[in-house]
Amino acid sequence: MQPITYSIPKGLRTGAIGGFIGAIVLGIFGEIGAMAMNQELFYTTIAKKLGFGDSYAVIGGWALHLLVGIIAGSLFVGATAAIRRFALTTTKKAVWVGILGGIVIWMVVYAPVTGILVPDDLTNTTFAGGSFVLHLLYGVVTSIVSLSLLRRKVPTKVAA
Repeated sequence: MQPITYSIPKGLRTGAIGGFIGAIVLGIFGEIGAMAMNQELFYTTIAKKLGFGDSYAVIGGWALHLLVGIIAGSLFVGATAAIRRFALTTTKKAVWVGILGGIVIWMVVYAPVTGILVPDDLTNTTFAGGSFVLHLLYGVVTSIVSLSLLRRKVPTKVAA
């Protein structure tokens, strides 16, 4: 198999798709965890704090969550194109780079937003730990989806 090389713009586009899928996976498991703990989902709480009414908080929360997932995934995979040491070349490497990306996204995005808008969630070990694990999952899913898209070849027409 040929080594995969990709440009920053291609990494940004591919990461946006991977980030969207990763955000959906994180969101589904987050919903399950919130129901199991009889709590409101984090991004629903954030949407309410940002002024969405109760009837729109779930939809607004999901919209915000997916938007952040798309942007974070785009920047994450774009960065792997810029920093070749972290380029997504194999599934094994995509898993490790995804774990690192999930840690960074949790530290740079989730923890500060939570610290400002819902600080109690960071002091709850179960909630903070669960969100950390879910962000690791987001990073891995985003990396693997992006790698699979990067591996796809665009068919070329053969001149007859």
